[in-house]
Amino acid sequence: MDPFSNGQPPSISKKADEYPISGKDVLVVVISTLLILFVGFVIIGSIAAVGLMDESGEVDMDQVQEWSNGNFDSLPTSVKAAAMVTQLILIVPAWVFIRRRKLKVSTFLRINPVPVQLLSYSLLIGLGVAVIGDEISRLVDLVFPFPAEMAYGIQRMMQMDTMVDFLTMGLTVVLIAPIVEEMLFRGFFQRYFEAKRGVTSGVMVTSALFAMYHFNIYWLIPILLMATVMGAMAWRAESVMPSIIVHMTNNSLGLIAANVYGETEPEWFTLGGHVHPLILLSAAVALVYGLRKFFQLSDAKGLGGHGPGGSVGKNLNSEA
Repeated sequence: MDPFSNGQPPSISKKADEYPISGKDVLVVVISTLLILFVGFVIIGSIAAVGLMDESGEVDMDQVQEWSNGNFDSLPTSVKAAAMVTQLILIVPAWVFIRRRKLKVSTFLRINPVPVQLLSYSLLIGLGVAVIGDEISRLVDLVFPFPAEMAYGIQRMMQMDTMVDFLTMGLTVVLIAPIVEEMLFRGFFQRYFEAKRGVTSGVMVTSALFAMYHFNIYWLIPILLMATVMGAMAWRAESVMPSIIVHMTNNSLGLIAANVYGETEPEWFTLGGHVHPLILLSAAVALVYGLRKFFQLSDAKGLGGHGPGGSVGKNLNSEA
């Protein structure tokens, strides 16, 4: 029976009792997902290790030096393909679990349709989050400097010099990662924590897990900011479509910057080593305006999370 069928939002404890997924279930999905990541890293590392050997079977130290300096041009195509496949199948444990339980995939991964106008606001929000996140990274760098070698390595990895790069790393960063990660985090995990702990805790716990998943302490605060915004959007619309747009926008801007500007920064974007104040102000306005319109439209359309009056959105009324 649909827990929201009476038209009134149930209490957190009631929703927790009726939610068809338990903490043990979530733990199984987490362990399975981590296992896929581990196996993926092992395969990628093994392929890379083979690529470091010369014809005699000895380690090519010149190649090691090239890779340690962030020159990934010579990375085997199989490494890039393995990274793409690993990212793609991260959603498999959650999907298999939902199907085996005979639950509705679109409900528990939050793959619900939303109005096109809502997606346009999501694009605006994504632009704002990306720019503000960039400035936060610069401020964090003043206290905890980002290692130059790591920064260069990430920047080189994001550069697409061949069609193979575009079909592997490019599609992974811009398309596959946003879709898979949003279904997994804002869909499967956050929906569970919302039911068990409430919306605020659900969003914050999932955001923390998302930040840890990226294994980069230097980007922790910007990632938390983006994850929190995306979590609130996914809850309000009961759909990961808007958060996917935000995620894609953020990743696309990083990819464009790495390929168009490389190690240099455009003069129009920065001032004194920071994001230009006018651009930063514009980003803040875009973020606030976009979120305001996003929530207003979601409420007007009756989507997702509870409205100001306690009403329940129509996307929550779909059968589990």
